[in-house]
Amino acid sequence: MQSAEFVVALRYRLGHPVYSVEGPCPSCGRHSDMLGNHALNCAWQGERIARHNRLRDTLHSTAAAAALAPTKEGRFLLPGQGGKPADVLIPLWAGGKDTALDVTVINPLQDAEVHGAATTPGHALKTAHKRKLDKSWEACHRQGIEFVPIAVESLGAWHKTAVAEVVKLGSALARQTGDEESTTVQRLFQQLSLSLMRGNAALLNNRNPVGGDPYDITW
Repeated sequence: MQSAEFVVALRYRLGHPVYSVEGPCPSCGRHSDMLGNHALNCAWQGERIARHNRLRDTLHSTAAAAALAPTKEGRFLLPGQGGKPADVLIPLWAGGKDTALDVTVINPLQDAEVHGAATTPGHALKTAHKRKLDKSWEACHRQGIEFVPIAVESLGAWHKTAVAEVVKLGSALARQTGDEESTTVQRLFQQLSLSLMRGNAALLNNRNPVGGDPYDITW
């Protein structure tokens, strides 16, 4: 990570002010707080999509290196639909079925989730996981495709289903390369975590409230 990425991501993760002032978000014009909560939720511009794509690409490249013949963003998997239920489609991955891995990132500090996240561990992850299942599981099931959400919080926590899939991918890569399985799995989680933090940093650095300076706060 570059120093500007590391500093702003660490400040947000520790709950320190990210900006020296609050004010209008330069992307959407709405109020942006000093802690960066608005910035991490702002859907304008392309940083949230880029963060998602970083995670997708890491999963895809891992599956490719493990010789699993994955397809990225495959279209027309479902009859009559041009949608893409699979960020990464891995043939014969789960019980002999093609498996659609679909990445989703949720911020537990957004207004809709913060109360539940504060009282129930894993609340936001369960919300994101269920939302993906409700959207795509049934349609994929009818076509004999196993649909697996890969849900992660912006703060770094992973849904248990996502953890199992990442471990499975890391193990497959280790079998292909001959490397130690535990080390390969650990490195994969590190790569995914780094992709997530860099994506967060892009959101935060590009949404500095007008007149603010993200680097003049005294620690």
